[in-house]
Amino acid sequence: MPAPPDLRVLLDAYFAPALAAGPVALLRAAAELRARSNGALTSSAMLEFRRPIEGGPWCPRLFGTLEPLRCRCCRLVGPEHRGETCERCHVLCTDEPLRERLVAHVDAPFGLVHPALAPRIAALIGLSPDQLRAVLHADAVILADGRLVAQDDPAIDWDDDMSYETGVRAVRRRLAALDDPELAAAGLTPADLVLTSVPVPPPGERPLYHEPHPHEDRWFRALWSDRVGRDNEAISALTSRALRGTRLVELDAPKIILDRECADAQQAFEAMLDLLARPPGDPARAPRPLSGWLPAPLRGEDEDHVPGTLYRFCLAGAPEVSDAHDRYVHHRAPHRPEVPRACVLADGDRALLQLGYLMLLVHWPTGHVLWTRPATEAKLLGVSGDWALFGAKYGRQLDLEDPAILRGLYALDLASGTWLDGPYPDHLPAIFVEKGEPEDAWLTDWRGQRGAPGAEDCSGDRPDEWARSPDHRYVWMTSSPDDGAILDTERGVAVLMLSHMRELPGEGVRAMALIGPEREDEYDELDDQVGAGIAIARPRGEWRTLLPGGQLRREGRVALEFTGAVIECAAFDLTGDRLLLVNRDGLHVVDVAHGLLLAQLDLRPLAPALALPESLPRELADLLLAHHGTLAAALAQPDARLRELGLDDAQLADLRAEPPPPPIPALLQRT
Repeated sequence: MPAPPDLRVLLDAYFAPALAAGPVALLRAAAELRARSNGALTSSAMLEFRRPIEGGPWCPRLFGTLEPLRCRCCRLVGPEHRGETCERCHVLCTDEPLRERLVAHVDAPFGLVHPALAPRIAALIGLSPDQLRAVLHADAVILADGRLVAQDDPAIDWDDDMSYETGVRAVRRRLAALDDPELAAAGLTPADLVLTSVPVPPPGERPLYHEPHPHEDRWFRALWSDRVGRDNEAISALTSRALRGTRLVELDAPKIILDRECADAQQAFEAMLDLLARPPGDPARAPRPLSGWLPAPLRGEDEDHVPGTLYRFCLAGAPEVSDAHDRYVHHRAPHRPEVPRACVLADGDRALLQLGYLMLLVHWPTGHVLWTRPATEAKLLGVSGDWALFGAKYGRQLDLEDPAILRGLYALDLASGTWLDGPYPDHLPAIFVEKGEPEDAWLTDWRGQRGAPGAEDCSGDRPDEWARSPDHRYVWMTSSPDDGAILDTERGVAVLMLSHMRELPGEGVRAMALIGPEREDEYDELDDQVGAGIAIARPRGEWRTLLPGGQLRREGRVALEFTGAVIECAAFDLTGDRLLLVNRDGLHVVDVAHGLLLAQLDLRPLAPALALPESLPRELADLLLAHHGTLAAALAQPDARLRELGLDDAQLADLRAEPPPPPIPALLQRT
């Protein structure tokens, strides 16, 4: 709602003064707005969990209650409390539209110069407008002899004893010694041209922006529809500078710090005036677009990279296998090698399984095992065409010896089972989750170093990627498998909140029994379990999510419930119509649209072939299977190859004495 006419006139006279108006009109408008102020801002924060911060630019104590006949803490509610002020939150309980006509102010400890008053100030102290602007921004200084020189003038012998002034404090001291007949006739002095407070317009003049996003789900609309505009951000920035300056004055900070703070406050003031001089509905005052990406943090290997330019790199081929100590501490494989870590459904009715030490490609309609190879420590992220993509836990790293080689991202050719060693194909997806520290995570474009705004991902503390859609556009990023948010990688924002999907299954929900180990408690993980069976897809605009506990939801409603066994990893195919469910005992392919079980393969015969050799220490057995996948593959290697991994003669003899392990079956039986 617009401000009342009398307030509107004052706001226009201050923030958008007419060219013909003199300084007296602006100073009188500033004095009137200061007299109307309901208090000073004591915080630059605006909203926290969609609630106004006390003393901030949206404070209900300063600008009035947000809801009619309700104080901030809800102690006073209803018409019987009309006109009362809450003793706890100090908010007036009323139904009057106070937020359309109450103003506040920001105290400026150094003083600020309004651009409309700058020409009069420059004429009084004998400077041009450009010279005055340079002094106010601390780009120029006034020496003791009256000369105006640049801050970094090489012709001046700068030393600790050099006497100079800069900033608004120097301007204010010179104005105090001058006279102006026009100002004197109005009862003002030249020093009054430097403003000591800034009015803050009512929230009705700078409202929150509502963005319905009709193509997103109802939880996203409810959570992310109200956003703060750039006009509010500018007020918050000036308030932060003013409060910081007040504290520096109290601490008697050095002159050089105060000068820099004066200049920063002046620039924040001018930026705020530029926005608030525009009408309330101007697009420049609206929030920044949600589709924008912010630069990701540059780390050591990125210091010379220009943000936005394309990386020209090659993949490093097969991922390296770390030594036994590193695997034991950082990349510990499951105690039981047959525990699945990840899976994907590829074109051509193929299923790729990543187990503890082995990867196998299965033709699921017939059960034929097309090929096997040792698993990598990098996690299987997804598939695109004939390429399976893997990502390291902490993201990418450029090779120190050859910066053109990228480590941490790997591509495996499903047709041949070979790793990509060469340029990264342009048709493959390039956005992944990158982690610099356990508490930090952001979305990164591997080709152009782009990062999503971390403040809008709602992923909680220590976030990680738990699942992604088959088209690689949506990433389930959270610190726990049953909470957090799904991010749109094209826009870098949260589009679906998992915490809102708590509806219980309704009547008539079909149940489908799976084979495998049962989970005694819904929230207790089985021994050696590496992750919850979760998956996401959005085919034809419909959200399909498999949540922990075995509930398949379509547009938030439970459509199918899997019972009888735990789900340790899951994935949709590219169309979103088929769902792959895997545990250590079975592989299941489900037709989502019709609720039918298309295939169920028995994985229990894999366990004997993947068993750890009992004669070797844990660290050596772990490293042996990490390099070769199975004991049978390790025994097929020459002795010299095994000695390179750290086996001594006695351990090698014990390994050769092991009974022949069963091979990986070439055909998995349907059940």
